[in-house]
Amino acid sequence: MEKTAIDQLSEPQQKILSFINTYMQENDIPPTIREIQHGAGISSTSMVSYHLKALERAQLLNRRERRSRGLVMNEPRRANPRDMVAIPLVGVITCGAEPVPTPDADTLAETENTVHLARSMVGNADGLYALEAKGDSMIDALINDGDIVIMRRETEVKNGDLAAVFLLDRNESTLKRVYKEGRRLKLKPENPTLKPFYVDARHAQIQGRVVCVIRRT
Repeated sequence: MEKTAIDQLSEPQQKILSFINTYMQENDIPPTIREIQHGAGISSTSMVSYHLKALERAQLLNRRERRSRGLVMNEPRRANPRDMVAIPLVGVITCGAEPVPTPDADTLAETENTVHLARSMVGNADGLYALEAKGDSMIDALINDGDIVIMRRETEVKNGDLAAVFLLDRNESTLKRVYKEGRRLKLKPENPTLKPFYVDARHAQIQGRVVCVIRRT
């Protein structure tokens, strides 16, 4: 049987990849080099960097060298089908400065397009769906225009979570970092040139929480 790219990784590289996946599921942001060192049991940060370069060559992640949390997981290639999850790509979510109208029912119901991910990246596949990000308001969360955002259907999130929010009074949806402030929701972009905005919590619905991002640009 032909080995996959993951099968050909060294044990430290598999530990690093597993730690990154778990960390991103729990924290919604990539780990730092030092966090990877401790979490994966690697002897030094220089060895972490060495193994990360190998994972880049295997096209399993991308790095942004100038950022402490500059890791982006790539869509897996040639993985064992038994270890893969098919996630429906149901529409588009805006990451612009302002929300845009939610895709119509026909678009959201379209499930012919799917994204295939390693099960180890997303854990339980129940309630997962994928959206294509549009706009540049979330670039500091490593979500760029054209990236695929993997969501888990949830109606409640913790302060600071990245979430899709449907604004009932505008029939619009947006992807932002969410904070509850009394009867309001603060929706914060991850772009230093943009400011947060506030909505009445009674007129907003959390539609899902970001699980991971697939870099496509």
